[in-house]
Amino acid sequence: MYDYMQALQPCFSTESLCAEQQAEVVQLHRRLEKKLDRRNQIRLLELMDAEARLRDDVSLESFIAGFRLVCGIAHELGIEPPYSFHLEEEERIGRKG
Repeated sequence: MYDYMQALQPCFSTESLCAEQQAEVVQLHRRLEKKLDRRNQIRLLELMDAEARLRDDVSLESFIAGFRLVCGIAHELGIEPPYSFHLEEEERIGRKG
């Protein structure tokens, strides 16, 4: 299912909304990279790669959580009779008494 969610995520992704922030990150990275020696440039690239992997994982996990929430809501809407907080409270009170 994880692979399916990875394939489905781009259909609903809104990454274009962050284009300005992404451009800023790239610009800052380039400025910093110019000031570093070769060894530290490699470390910086490793750090950025790790950050990108983390960001992708968090994004996918967030998408999956939202998808599960929507599935749960859709399930609740399909139940007959529809869910009623009022009826649930009456049943809960009736079980205590």
